[in-house]
Amino acid sequence: MTVVVSKRDVGVCRQEFEIEVPASEVDAEYLRVARDYRRRARIDGFRKGKAPLDLVRQRFAGAIGEDVSERLAPKYWRKASEEDGVQAMLPPSVAPVRAAPGEPLRFTVTVDVEPEVEIGDSRSFELPQPETDPSEAEIDELLEQVRLQRSTWVPVDRAAARGDRVRGRIHRAAMPGYVAEADAEEQQDQDDHRGPATHDIDLELGDERAWPELTDNLTGLSAGQKADFERKETEDDVERQRGYEIEVDEVLERKLPEVDDDWASSLAATIETVDDLRRQLSDQVQAQKAEQAGQQRTDALLDQLRERYPVTLPEAVVERETLQMARSYANNLARQGFDFERQQLPWEQLMEEIRPQAEKRAHSSFLLDRIARDDGVEATAEDLERALEIMARGRNTNRGRLRRELEREGGLEMLRVELRRDRTVQALLAANAPPEEPSAPADEPATEGED
Repeated sequence: MTVVVSKRDVGVCRQEFEIEVPASEVDAEYLRVARDYRRRARIDGFRKGKAPLDLVRQRFAGAIGEDVSERLAPKYWRKASEEDGVQAMLPPSVAPVRAAPGEPLRFTVTVDVEPEVEIGDSRSFELPQPETDPSEAEIDELLEQVRLQRSTWVPVDRAAARGDRVRGRIHRAAMPGYVAEADAEEQQDQDDHRGPATHDIDLELGDERAWPELTDNLTGLSAGQKADFERKETEDDVERQRGYEIEVDEVLERKLPEVDDDWASSLAATIETVDDLRRQLSDQVQAQKAEQAGQQRTDALLDQLRERYPVTLPEAVVERETLQMARSYANNLARQGFDFERQQLPWEQLMEEIRPQAEKRAHSSFLLDRIARDDGVEATAEDLERALEIMARGRNTNRGRLRRELEREGGLEMLRVELRRDRTVQALLAANAPPEEPSAPADEPATEGED
């Protein structure tokens, strides 16, 4: 028996269903709920659980009707979605309704559904084949990074130059127009960004994270010397010049280690010579280039997939993806020490900037889900356990605790979905892998024409 009374489109990829539960099912569920209420109800004049059922039904008619609806609506929505072949992209919205005994229950469900698209059988794509073999220049560059990490700083008696390290102090003048409160304490003045302050400085000249004005004005100064400069700053949308004074206590020069076998062997137990070090660095470069190449191939595959199968997704799906990306961005900022209480993010602007990328991600996810369903791709239990182990290490917890947290938050199923999408991408990449060059047999002659 069909349970769908009517269905109509109410927006882009949004449908509204009217579903009916037979009166016999309503009465049976009503009786089960009423009996449950009688077991728990306390009614004056009757022992707990012994009140007449008719009295319980009368006393708690409204609450029983709501409970019956809450139990039957999900069950019959599942039947309706199976009957109609609905592929929902988001949880459905069920209009409030209250069941009444002796009457069929009709309720309305609004759901965002998958757009219609015919995914073809072709799994062929034109993917880039980036070079992954490391060059000598790349190995040299990585070796130089290792030298920089192992370098030391030594004081020098000369003027500071770009690349040197300078230690000293910076004195900040008050913002023009600033008036300190009479009872303000010194520490409060230091914390007020509008007032004067003095801070220690310890920076490498040319560091991109530092103000360019600091590098410019510290360059050429020796220990004991000072310099003044002004910098444009904005307060209450008004741009003003603020004065600064810097003084140098110490200039330090970077000392790089000599690249020889003794230094190389000090880096790791597995390294004895410079040649060993270069081989390990070569492996690192190759692994990094292979990872980058894999990402380039994945990006190209998803770009071509979206171009091959254009769709218009439900607005709510794009909004959800945008919100998830914004939350991820905010979490990354928080891990880097961003103070949300003192600094405000322009959320509306951020959401607007994120939206185009969110649309692409939602589009890709939808197509990968369709292909996974068509091709029977599923994440394995081993995939899930491996992902949980990696996530647990990253969050400094154990796998069992993380699993329970994700189950409570509904994140475990989402993790399975992401793993299934990743398996789908890997299957598509494998189907488009470049053919391996056949290797020559060991006994093949080195040149033709030899006897």
